[in-house]
Amino acid sequence: MLAYFPSLYPDEIIYSGIARYHLMSGNRTQKQTIFDLFGSRLVCATADLPSHLSALAARSGTVYTTEELIKNHTLYPYYTSYGSKDKAKELFRLMAEGSNRGESHVLMGIPACKIKLPTKLKYCSSCYQDDTKKYGEPYWHRCHQLPGVHICPMHKSILKVSTVEYSTLHHKFSFVSLTNYNESDYTEPVVDSSWLDYLTFIAVQSNLLLHSQQIIKEESASYRKLPSMEGYRTVGGRVRINRLIQNFRNSYTDKLLEYLDCGIDSNSSDTWLHKIIRNQEEITHPLRHLLIFGFLEKSVAGFSVTTNNFPFGNGPWPCLNKAADHYNQMVIDKCVVTRCSTTTKPVGTFHCNCGFIYSRRGPDTCDEDMNRIGRIKNFGSIWLDKLKCLNESSITLRQKAKILGVDPGTVKNQTELLNSNKAALRTKKNQNYLARSKRNRNNEKGFLQTKVKRKVDWNQRDEILYVLVVETVGQMKRLPNPERISLASIARHTDLGQLKQKLIKNLNKLPKTNEFINKHIDSTEAYQIRRLIWAANRLHEVEGRMSGWRVLKLAGLNHPLRKEVEIKFMELLR
Repeated sequence: MLAYFPSLYPDEIIYSGIARYHLMSGNRTQKQTIFDLFGSRLVCATADLPSHLSALAARSGTVYTTEELIKNHTLYPYYTSYGSKDKAKELFRLMAEGSNRGESHVLMGIPACKIKLPTKLKYCSSCYQDDTKKYGEPYWHRCHQLPGVHICPMHKSILKVSTVEYSTLHHKFSFVSLTNYNESDYTEPVVDSSWLDYLTFIAVQSNLLLHSQQIIKEESASYRKLPSMEGYRTVGGRVRINRLIQNFRNSYTDKLLEYLDCGIDSNSSDTWLHKIIRNQEEITHPLRHLLIFGFLEKSVAGFSVTTNNFPFGNGPWPCLNKAADHYNQMVIDKCVVTRCSTTTKPVGTFHCNCGFIYSRRGPDTCDEDMNRIGRIKNFGSIWLDKLKCLNESSITLRQKAKILGVDPGTVKNQTELLNSNKAALRTKKNQNYLARSKRNRNNEKGFLQTKVKRKVDWNQRDEILYVLVVETVGQMKRLPNPERISLASIARHTDLGQLKQKLIKNLNKLPKTNEFINKHIDSTEAYQIRRLIWAANRLHEVEGRMSGWRVLKLAGLNHPLRKEVEIKFMELLR
């Protein structure tokens, strides 16, 4: 099991988390990092549909389950959104257990599809800045790496194309962190201004597919039954396919369709649009479904393609817990979107940190919808504490309901539930009390005192840990092969036993130890300079001479070097 694995940020791809882990671990090679995380050196650096995730989940302990990694940090929800449940289960198995190279992609028809995968990883400058302010570092977002997505769904800005390769063709075992990437080294694609609304629609809808919590099986036949298709149906129910294709091409333009790898040959009677409308049993890329959806909404139903097609907006959303001080304030940043099993309309479930969870059926059509509750799924401790206080007062049932923002029946039900819980606790306490002997009852106070958990003396613990940490850092600096000094490596080398986790989790309560660690911990530049000095000294001792490339090879470094490291490297060669 790993001593440490970084927390994955919202919408972060696993590739990005592994790249950040590699920087923190101080490993000399990427293959060593891959072996640490997966127990194998043959796992490829895959950005979209990685494999062997059960091994990664097991080695990270109880931090993440395999399902959480696959559904929240890969493109699995996107590619299974319009597919069959059998294919989704098989893809999940391949990603969890591991597969031959490219097997997951072949299963979903990606190599055979004309819609090509992105060649480079993409990022949004606004997201880069926001993530750095909020988390202290930027990271690669899932929603930016989807095929056909050239706009950030959050900021509606054009994505920048990095120099980091998307596929594993030329860097099979290389994970590149966005933190380590030079932000100024990018290209910004030239996009026709008339395409922006369409591309924004695709980005927002693609992001919605990523955050869907269930498989959306859209039968192609349903397109023929939509009211939007009324003008394309004959009396006998057949589709006027030529008229549909002509209007479809006029709406998007052939240039945009070619740009998205979704061009339609006017002379063919077997295009991808024919196949979707005819409901042929074959895999169809989610991007093409989104194009049809956008076309029908825009040209037939009378709705214009806007830059805000997320069914409940892009957040944050208000907390509607009337018992909380932050009532009606925009403090909720988590909205889980599912589909109603009867109407297929989107259902948003909003989670507030106060424990209040509510849901409503969408999509939102006006600003007032944001303040509407369909169902309360959890009241939370703040709401229940308020109910207890109101029950001790003399106000009426309707007044309580008005204060709490619910109906009187809900107040009665929750009060009965509270009382039943109290009664159950009281009964259990009485049974335990009667089971005690007379001697135990007379010594109840002393008995309870012996069960009180002893308070930790953090000052004393700080002194003990300080001595151990100082000794450990000294030993690490004397190692024959330099190792990066970090909090995790100090904890790994220190003989602390059960105190190891306390050192990591409670460092803010150990001021003396914390100050020493902050002074001696290695930055990336400092660690690389230490390796250069060690490599140079080693070559002098063994061979009596040194050359630049030998120093870099022994130190495990490559060009380009960071500025401080480059300066030290040139000094060593003089």
